[in-house]
Amino acid sequence: MLKTENLQTVGTAGWRLFEYLSAGSTNDLARDLPAWSAVRSDTQTGGRGRFGRVFVSDPGGLWISAVLPAEGSPQQWAGFSLMVGVHLVRMLEQMQVPGVRLRWPNDLMAGPKKLGGLLIEQSTRKTLVVGLGLNVKNAPWDTDPALAAISTSLERVCGAAGKPDVPDVFEMTVRTLNALADAHQEMQEGGMAAAIRELNARWRTPVPVRLQLPDGGCLGGRFTGLDPLGNLRLLDPSDSEILVPHQSVEKLIEIY
Repeated sequence: MLKTENLQTVGTAGWRLFEYLSAGSTNDLARDLPAWSAVRSDTQTGGRGRFGRVFVSDPGGLWISAVLPAEGSPQQWAGFSLMVGVHLVRMLEQMQVPGVRLRWPNDLMAGPKKLGGLLIEQSTRKTLVVGLGLNVKNAPWDTDPALAAISTSLERVCGAAGKPDVPDVFEMTVRTLNALADAHQEMQEGGMAAAIRELNARWRTPVPVRLQLPDGGCLGGRFTGLDPLGNLRLLDPSDSEILVPHQSVEKLIEIY
């Protein structure tokens, strides 16, 4: 159900924001909207991530999809999820969220636990739909207890650090849309290379990982970042570098 009374223009880019009480998927609702439109819902019944993975979208979280122009060739926008990730990490750092980082390719983390995730889809209208699910003041582990070991929220991680004043969902909406507009501008100016440079600086310390491949196989090593084309760089036990095509990796699992 659309909150028609809350239809408004927000953010530095003048986003047209549509707010719903409940939606199947905000990405689906946003797909046919013009650029600089956004859809936010209090809950989702069909929220999804990469490869169709389902995630809990309970009240108190930020479930939003934003439509951005993507003129030119699709290659021009290759790796845009990395640029979006950079800008969302910057946003959370400005809020002094402890331990915030991006786990390749699209997971927002606070230390070892997941805060949120991205899903970017291309529409047929020369636009990109950027979907974000972010745990703000919600508790998805109440719905699925298995999430307690791997997920957290801004309220929980900031409260534990003695910073209990977390912005409400609407304020997080505006901050997120501003970050997406900035990411879009930087992508136009510097392309994927700018995002990879910044992420590689953040990923300087090798991390033991296991890569799940689409054929069901696995590959282990220490993740050290990305090459200029966005392929994953791993070190094997002899410290020799292995390049793994990004499109051949279904999931990266960090090993603690």
